[in-house]
Amino acid sequence: MSRATENEHRSERRYVHAFTFGNFLIGTGVMLAPGLLMVLSGDLGTSVPQTALLITVAAVAMCIGSPVLATLTSRVDRRTVLAGSLTLYAIGHALCAFAPSLTVLIVVRTITLLGAAVFTPQAAATLGIVIAPERRAAAITAVFLGWSVASVAGSPLSAWLGAHLGWRQTFGLFAALCVLGVIWVLRVVPAGLHGTSLSRDAWRQVVQHPALIAILVVTAVSASGQFTTFAYIAPFVAHTLDPSPNTLSLALVLFGLAGVIGNVWATRRIGTAGPTSNVTLSLWSMCAGMLVLAAAGASWAGFVLGALAWGGGVFANNSSQQARLVAASPALAGASIALNTSMIYLGQAIGTSLGGAVIAGSSYSTLPVVGAVVLLAALALSWRAERRNR
Repeated sequence: MSRATENEHRSERRYVHAFTFGNFLIGTGVMLAPGLLMVLSGDLGTSVPQTALLITVAAVAMCIGSPVLATLTSRVDRRTVLAGSLTLYAIGHALCAFAPSLTVLIVVRTITLLGAAVFTPQAAATLGIVIAPERRAAAITAVFLGWSVASVAGSPLSAWLGAHLGWRQTFGLFAALCVLGVIWVLRVVPAGLHGTSLSRDAWRQVVQHPALIAILVVTAVSASGQFTTFAYIAPFVAHTLDPSPNTLSLALVLFGLAGVIGNVWATRRIGTAGPTSNVTLSLWSMCAGMLVLAAAGASWAGFVLGALAWGGGVFANNSSQQARLVAASPALAGASIALNTSMIYLGQAIGTSLGGAVIAGSSYSTLPVVGAVVLLAALALSWRAERRNR
């Protein structure tokens, strides 16, 4: 390897590492609410479905905000956009720590999570500028490792801190951690780095692109299936296993560990098997995991098996869907990835609402059954999307 090539690879790794940590922060922030749901409900004197509005309302805002903000920030240099989104994350979570009521917390957190609607798609789009084409898909899937690490470390630790220190202190500590992400991005991303401006024509081309639309629908449906159960993971674990906060933290660690393994697997496999194959296997894995949870989740052996299968598919699916969109139309990646983020959050809103309806009409144990059915629908839609792409 020549010195020039080695320097190029080193530069690319700096971007990947910084964006991976940024996605770790984004993922941890998004998943704070599910892990703290029981603590927040008890402290604020609200029911679990009411408290889950923290997830639903923010998800709807992020769904709408992602394409809008992608357009508004497309002419702004990447350094400002990426560092600015993490700055909003830091300030917003600090303010969340002082929220006097659930209503105020919902409003502040919803505004704060608009940073998530910006950072993840813009980080992926920035990699499309600075990473060589032959390494681009692997880099995008690698950056999603940050979400996996958020599951294995950020989310369980937040749930544990919330139970032992309180949710306000947890939000405050997380805000301080976000400052490190801002500094890292500012050190790595140079000023004056611009992507392709997202015009009205770019959005029109995406909307009129049958393969891209079909792939985006898969993202929305698969996210709905996941969040039918994950939005209520804290009460689900308390209902099926044990109400102890240590049990919840351990359950989240298992889920996150499987996510890391699944994302690494997806990153290594995508170059040879392709993103569509990854998506198919990840959807089957999630579906199988939820069915195991439904059938045997009340035992530790069944729960571990189900959580590993479910978690192993979650982040592998998300990262492979991103790469799938880039492969289907590289020129429209900026717009399609922003819409993919919208579909993830739309799925969160739908899944959380569906889960709340299931809890009201049945019980927590029914959640993974419904989630599995939705994921089977995502599999059928993914097969249809591949036919359109061909």
